[in-house]
Amino acid sequence: MKNKKRKTQKIRRIHARELVIDNQQGTSFGGLSLVEKAASHLSVWSFAQKVLPSRLGIYDRLAIVKGAVAGFLSGSRGSALLDAVSQDDALLRDMGIEGLPGEKVFCEDLGRFGTADVLAALNKTTAHAAKRALMKIEPEDIQIEHGFIPLFGDGTLLEGSPNREGTKYIKEKGSGLMWGTWMFGPMVAGEYLCAEGEGEISAQGCTRDDVLRQVVDPLGWRSRTLVLMDSLHGDGPTLDWLEEERLYGIIGGNKLAVVKQRLEELPDAGWQCVPAEKMQKGFVEEQVCTVYIQCEEWKKKRRLIGKRFKRDGELMWNYSGVFCNVPPLRLGCLEETQMDYQLKTWKLYSLKMGMEDRFKDLLIDLSGHRPPCQKLEKNRGYYALLSLAHNLARAVDLIGGAQRRRELRKRGKRTNQRMRIATLRRHLFALPGFITVHARKARVRLVGGGRANLEWFEEYWETLARC
Repeated sequence: MKNKKRKTQKIRRIHARELVIDNQQGTSFGGLSLVEKAASHLSVWSFAQKVLPSRLGIYDRLAIVKGAVAGFLSGSRGSALLDAVSQDDALLRDMGIEGLPGEKVFCEDLGRFGTADVLAALNKTTAHAAKRALMKIEPEDIQIEHGFIPLFGDGTLLEGSPNREGTKYIKEKGSGLMWGTWMFGPMVAGEYLCAEGEGEISAQGCTRDDVLRQVVDPLGWRSRTLVLMDSLHGDGPTLDWLEEERLYGIIGGNKLAVVKQRLEELPDAGWQCVPAEKMQKGFVEEQVCTVYIQCEEWKKKRRLIGKRFKRDGELMWNYSGVFCNVPPLRLGCLEETQMDYQLKTWKLYSLKMGMEDRFKDLLIDLSGHRPPCQKLEKNRGYYALLSLAHNLARAVDLIGGAQRRRELRKRGKRTNQRMRIATLRRHLFALPGFITVHARKARVRLVGGGRANLEWFEEYWETLARC
């Protein structure tokens, strides 16, 4: 059989180009209609209208919130967050607003967003967006192993400077602003930007009850919730809170000196050797145990799952432990001393690293690592708006992609739980189009972006229309 000659592609040479500018009803971010559609169907804007205090002046406060969300998701940053959006007449029509303030007025408004009453209303709106989005999906869409939904509390050190209010110094990390968040599944359920004298423990402590009351309990998922926190929170107050709220939790225990002491004093007979096929990557020896710890100020003893290990070339044991109140039966085990129970506990705790990876959406894709202002109130307002923008973008992907992920799971294929916001912006939000509004009905006509992207957009659009 003769081989067919391969057809070569020819490049057409363009000898002249003509520029025609037509700004009639066109926008470079027609795909942001998905975000507006999600916010409307999840009643986010109607809820925000109720809780946000009114603003004096010609610009409505809800209009500024909408513009800020569009600004974040279109790639704008800092005090110039509204500049590009305010010049996009078609996008403004789709959002139902007539105009937005300039950079100077918006910078002043950030300070008002950071005041106690407005900030509380914004955080309630963010929690409402998280709750409503999670109501539209099945728990299986975001659960981890053993049917748990992670409630992950952690802090991150933002960029700081001597002139920036609230900047603190941490020996291991340097200077910066401490921003604490609670992530329930992939959604931001609570956030707090620390002032001078406050730290990560303060940030998590002052928001955790609101997270339970505003997000977890309305969903009825408390029995599915697994609290994951690092060793900074492995102390009496956090463990007392878990027991008072009847929550499952796995908390790092290396903060307490008594943990290392207890593990070092445990005789060899108390340790169980982990088989080579179950050993963590990079270890040459690994052993696990179950012990109980009770500090002087504690009313009761707590279960600690311990581990000691050696890496290649090491002679001495490394010790580590986590506090775990999950019953063995919940993990399919009979006794807490079973190696299977101990290894499952450590595997669940290791998922904390995956939770930390979700900060990339906030700090990289939305450029949240660099606070825009020197005043703490302005920065607090900015990060409250950033969290709301994150949740609305996440809601689009979580609801729109749920059916496709379920079908892949039925076929035994592994799926991702979330799409990076940078990916959503590149393939869905940054689609050019024309937007016309007539009789309170907006018509979005996309004019480019590639066949695959348009099919993806259409799938998400139809799913959001049914939610």
